[in-house]
Amino acid sequence: MTQDGQTRGEPDDEVARAIMEHKQAERKQAYARRRAHRRSRTQAGERCAALLDGSALLGGVRTAACYVSMGTEISTMPLLSLFAQRGVRTLVPRLGSGAQIGWTAIGAGELRTLTHAEKPAHGTLRPDEPRGPVLEASALGACDVIVLPALRVDRHGARLGRGGGWYDRALAWRRAGVPLVAVCWPWEFADEPVPALAHDVPVSAVLTPERLEVL
Repeated sequence: MTQDGQTRGEPDDEVARAIMEHKQAERKQAYARRRAHRRSRTQAGERCAALLDGSALLGGVRTAACYVSMGTEISTMPLLSLFAQRGVRTLVPRLGSGAQIGWTAIGAGELRTLTHAEKPAHGTLRPDEPRGPVLEASALGACDVIVLPALRVDRHGARLGRGGGWYDRALAWRRAGVPLVAVCWPWEFADEPVPALAHDVPVSAVLTPERLEVL
């Protein structure tokens, strides 16, 4: 604790506010550029799935977590299909309400009920969700690999997310050493540092339609 009452390693309110404003500005820029590429999101997802399928990251994976894409995000339908084809038990987020964290296990049957519309499901900033039983946040501890969204990632694994902090809370339940794979467009994996706060969880790999890089 410092003399002014701040915990060491934590920025003061003014610095934290500046970082949050910087993040929000970067999100707006990312969404604007993504809209120009929204029609290629399915093909981009197919290339991502092919890259991950040929990598060592899936060796021995029995359970995975992967988000359901929405809006102008690269489609994760090919990734979810890949896991189903390989017999991997797959957990997808169930957002619940407020800060609630939950998961649902899906198979090939449930996968067919999901869609990737340009507008998020229900007219809100929420992805489509399966209707199976809701598992608790601790279910993530069973996963051998976790695939999560990113608007930008730097070379140290700092990740710019959607802004709700859902994954930063959810990842507290992961096992140590489990690969965290961020999916983004090629231009969103860059040398410029991503603004980050102490609670932001860095990723260990970046997957774009052009390459998979372990950090």
